[in-house]
Amino acid sequence: MATEEKQEEGTTETEGAPKKDKKKIMLFAVLGIVGLVGGAGVPMMLMSGAPVEEHAEDTAHEELAHEEVPRIEIAEIGLFTVNLSDAHSFVKTRILIEFDANLLDKQTMLVEGVDGGEAHGGGASGGSAEAEAGGGLHPHIAKNMNKFRDVIISILTSKKDTELLTSEGKLRLKDEIVDGLNEALALEQPAVVGVLFAEFIIQ
Repeated sequence: MATEEKQEEGTTETEGAPKKDKKKIMLFAVLGIVGLVGGAGVPMMLMSGAPVEEHAEDTAHEELAHEEVPRIEIAEIGLFTVNLSDAHSFVKTRILIEFDANLLDKQTMLVEGVDGGEAHGGGASGGSAEAEAGGGLHPHIAKNMNKFRDVIISILTSKKDTELLTSEGKLRLKDEIVDGLNEALALEQPAVVGVLFAEFIIQ
């Protein structure tokens, strides 16, 4: 009897072994499928996101391409000889301005050309041949030449010689002239960006 019971137990253990193996196989199969799906999903997500990133980069490049690059040009306003406010000295200076022609074109809707009818100096002795003839000047600069000269003369005559003898004083004078010319232009964005002194004498 004991022998028969042992045989039956051995048979039961032998029959249970294949069941455990099948469960392990099914478990591995499920894990393998999940791994394949997950592994395939990552590249698909990356691939689906690539066109969006590329489109964003293309849009950024297009926006940069459409941005107007400043086109800085120089115009001579003329020679100025005026008395200073202390009445004991005078200044003689030749002034040129730097301006953004693209910005000026955009805001005035003008093409480059010559508007010689209003491009002449006044209000001070001397003057620029270019300013008088309007040759090569941006049309909106030429159109406002008289305003520019009036602004500059007003600023110069308000100064004392001691204010203009130092480098700091000349820099402040340049800033005042830039601000004054932009106010004269009365544009939404300031087009005049700098002032140059080609000659500067105080006596």
